[in-house]
Formats: sequence, C-alpha cells, structure tokens
Amino acid sequence: MEFAMQSDRSRLRELEIRVANPQHWSSGEHQINVENLRQLRFQIEDQLKKLRQQT
Repeated sequence: MEFAMQSDRSRLRELEIRVANPQHWSSGEHQINVENLRQLRFQIEDQLKKLRQQT
C-alpha cells in the first residue's frame, strides 16, 4: 500500500504541473489532464479514508 501511495503522489505531482502549465498541451490534452487530476485526487482521498477506518 505504501508503494501505491508513493506512486500516486508522484502521479499527482506530475498532473498538478501539467494542469498548471496548460500552454504546453492542446486544449483536449489539458482537459484530459484536469479530469485525470480530479479522479486521482478522489482516489487518494478514498484510500486515505479507508486507511483511517482501519486504525
């Protein structure tokens, strides 16, 4: 689980950078990056909730 969270954090950071710099992407690619970031944030939050419930 720790590796998955670390991987998610790396992906999260990458997507945050992509979304913060839309000039490097086409409009369609930017929208995909925004949606992927939204979904990843939701997924990470869900994982954290599950971890908190276990303790």
